Amino acid sequence: MDIHKGLTPVGVKTSVALGYFDGMHRGHGEIINQTLAYAKRMRLRATVFTFDFSGTRPGEKGRGDLFAKEMKYKEMESLGIKLVVEVPFSDIRDMSGKAFIDKVLGHGCLNAAVVNCGEDFRFGKGRNCGADVMERFSGPRGIRVNVVPFVVDDGVISTSRIKRLVASGDIPAAARLLGRPYIIDLPAIPKEVGAGINYSTVSQRLNRELELPKFGVYASRTKANGVWLGSVTYIGGRPTKGGDGGVFADTHVFEAVINPRDGDNVAVELSRMMRPEEKFSDLSALKEAIIADIARAKMRM
Repeated sequence: MDIHKGLTPVGVKTSVALGYFDGMHRGHGEIINQTLAYAKRMRLRATVFTFDFSGTRPGEKGRGDLFAKEMKYKEMESLGIKLVVEVPFSDIRDMSGKAFIDKVLGHGCLNAAVVNCGEDFRFGKGRNCGADVMERFSGPRGIRVNVVPFVVDDGVISTSRIKRLVASGDIPAAARLLGRPYIIDLPAIPKEVGAGINYSTVSQRLNRELELPKFGVYASRTKANGVWLGSVTYIGGRPTKGGDGGVFADTHVFEAVINPRDGDNVAVELSRMMRPEEKFSDLSALKEAIIADIARAKMRM
């Protein structure tokens, strides 16, 4: 998959999915699938147009994303997207609706034959334009607009809804709305030495700018040599040991020894929360709690 940054001509006719697609949940997946269907039917390049909010973040997008950009793009590629066009939000924030269609959807950038978006997609300065405006201005330019209805599961599936579930520790419900397991796929970091606790098979540092799971202990699975193995994962700081303010995923894999090299990505799939984070009186009490967590997680496998 190619990634273009900025408003430059892509040079081919495209079927484009418009949106930020944080989380790539089932609703986003439906927009992507319809984008791919038009691309196949009309022999267009399957494309996603999205935004970089690192400089300017709209208030409605909340504090942070569900997943890192790399993980989001990896999911897009797995579905069949061939091109991502990523533009700083500041570059389009003040465009009128008409200018957005001319400069972004038209020959100056996407060269779109079809644009696909959700019912709630907004554009133009102050987000004052919706799909009806897009259809009015795009039709005369030969651009078809496909508005994809919300996907509903006991309510509209949305990123904000999934964020609330993740923050509360309800990983099974979040995974159902995502349409796939909730996975941490990050580099391994050096394990602590001399703390007197040797149960962490894999340690990973999490990005505090993301919407992270509620701190605590989770039943999990960890991928090693292409095989998913039972494990238990602690998410949080290191209050008993006195941490540096970082947030970590510390995972113990059952019945196996894996030794990822520092910097190698490890996939850890969270299944369910077992208990919230606690601060123990000393390392001995922490060690006893870890042993109990492991035994309880094994019993429920």
